Amino acid sequence: MAVSMEPAEFRLVIPSQTRYLNLVTGLAKRASLVAGLDDATSAKVSIAVDEAVTNVILHAYHGEGEHSVELELRFTEQALEIHILHSGQGLRGDQVVLPDPKEYIKHPRKGGLGLLLMSRFMDEVRFKADEVSGRNECCLIKKLD
Repeated sequence: MAVSMEPAEFRLVIPSQTRYLNLVTGLAKRASLVAGLDDATSAKVSIAVDEAVTNVILHAYHGEGEHSVELELRFTEQALEIHILHSGQGLRGDQVVLPDPKEYIKHPRKGGLGLLLMSRFMDEVRFKADEVSGRNECCLIKKLD
């Protein structure tokens, strides 16, 4: 059941350190519940956000903890949008290659499933880079049915 609400948004900025992931995932889950998503769906949104922010910390910033990761949450009548912004190494949509789950099972390795989980758990996953500001964005969208 979707909750009728006025469009709203808020931001959270964290250091690029994995110790803050619990804060981010807790926020994503609570925001999903506030938006009217059920508990199971909210948990999936939380996992997708965890994967996206972890990718920023480990890959965009190469594990360097002195940078920042910004999350913008936008609530609309139609969807919950979670924008993850950073100034690290970017990933464009045309660079995204999702792993084949069958191949992954045959040749398991640590990591590599984050993008697949994000694409399965969210309705839309978009990447873009702003050449002027040097900031990159991963936008995760979960539609409210």
